[in-house]
Amino acid sequence: MKPFSFLFLLALVFSPAGFANDAQEKVIFTRAFADEAYGYYHAQILSRILELTPEFGAAVAEPHPQPMPQARQIIKLMSGEAQVMWSATSAEREKQLLSVRFPLLQGLAGYRVLVIHKFKQGNYPADVTESTLQAYLGVQGADWPDLTVLKHNGYKVEGLPWSLWFANMFIAVEKGLVDYFPRNVIEISDDLERHADKSVKLEDNVLLRYPSYEYFFVSPKHPELVKRLYTGLLRMLDNGELTSYFNKHNNHRRAMELATQDTRTIFELANPGITQTFKNPLWSQNPAPMRAYLEARLKE
Repeated sequence: MKPFSFLFLLALVFSPAGFANDAQEKVIFTRAFADEAYGYYHAQILSRILELTPEFGAAVAEPHPQPMPQARQIIKLMSGEAQVMWSATSAEREKQLLSVRFPLLQGLAGYRVLVIHKFKQGNYPADVTESTLQAYLGVQGADWPDLTVLKHNGYKVEGLPWSLWFANMFIAVEKGLVDYFPRNVIEISDDLERHADKSVKLEDNVLLRYPSYEYFFVSPKHPELVKRLYTGLLRMLDNGELTSYFNKHNNHRRAMELATQDTRTIFELANPGITQTFKNPLWSQNPAPMRAYLEARLKE
């Protein structure tokens, strides 16, 4: 089979019809925003998994027509109205939904840099201490697992509802209502481009790090999808497509650079909501451990 062109895949994943016909099952996935750029990597992978696993039946990925915050996405999956979502995992989330425990972002969801006011870098010197950071006020999404992580580690942080592209959180930083907004190293580059009109910047010296993995989650009403997703992930890892898809995204490459900067002070945080940790989550650099892990999951 010839690989799909970028435009064809975009149409396949996001068009209302999804090129589906009556013989194809529609696998409905949820998303936070209508903008096709948000979650495109995850939608790409989901679509390709369905193509690579025809023995489970003909199926096509299709977005839910209504963008929504994570709390609402969970409700849609629990009701069976949608089948798949992606999000950072937590123990609570894994009680509500069926988790496909594979780190789609290679663990980089737990590498957090700070968005600060562009004139406040002086509050974060190279020798900044954790007690200083804990005295500042941060902001996170009210339904994000990261909010619990930060609070558990003694950080003052406020949870806010989402707005389009998290504009309210960037505005809170700009207006001095909060001191910082932690973003994972994959998100930060696109964030700052979208909010270039605001008086915010990437802080220079701090990296918060904790075990955090972004998984596919499946509706409890569609348990058959779990094995299909594990099977497709293994096939994509084996044929190199998973690494290829990951590396196609500029923000992923920039994230690797940020995560390995030796000029940042790293503050290690505990994640009380994590159910499993991976010793070797960087599957693009060393796929063998994750291949063995996926094979073991499929034998369960």
